[in-house]
Amino acid sequence: MKTKDLTIQALLAAVYVAVSLALQPLSFGPIQVRLAECTLLLLLVNKKHMVGIILGCFITNLFSPLGMADVVFGTLATAITCYAMVVTKNDVLKLLWPAIINGLIVGAELTFIFQDLPFFFNAFYVFAGEIAAVFIPGMILKDKLKNNATIQNYFG
Repeated sequence: MKTKDLTIQALLAAVYVAVSLALQPLSFGPIQVRLAECTLLLLLVNKKHMVGIILGCFITNLFSPLGMADVVFGTLATAITCYAMVVTKNDVLKLLWPAIINGLIVGAELTFIFQDLPFFFNAFYVFAGEIAAVFIPGMILKDKLKNNATIQNYFG
């Protein structure tokens, strides 16, 4: 990995952590909209951004009030999401993966931790949060991200 790529991945991880922790009440818990997940949109530009996104999620989850379960399962959900997005050709499905995968994995994690809340509740609210944080902005911005020369120059 070149120095420029390594720097971009470190900055991407730092942005993910900074946004998640600045908006901590929204980033953790049964009802969450982790706005830092918008960084997943950079996977529409280049798959190498998986590194910074996964690292940022891992570091963020070290601060999670949900403990090591979030470090393991939250980061695993992000890693699977990144892989699914990279191998999927259809942009709509690519942008739905974060909601589907996080809804299932993080929903199950939350059900295990907050045993008084049913899986459907947890999965639905994580799914809805990912729709708000990734799918809707992604559908609006996907063509601009793919066709913008400046973004392609720095992130492509």
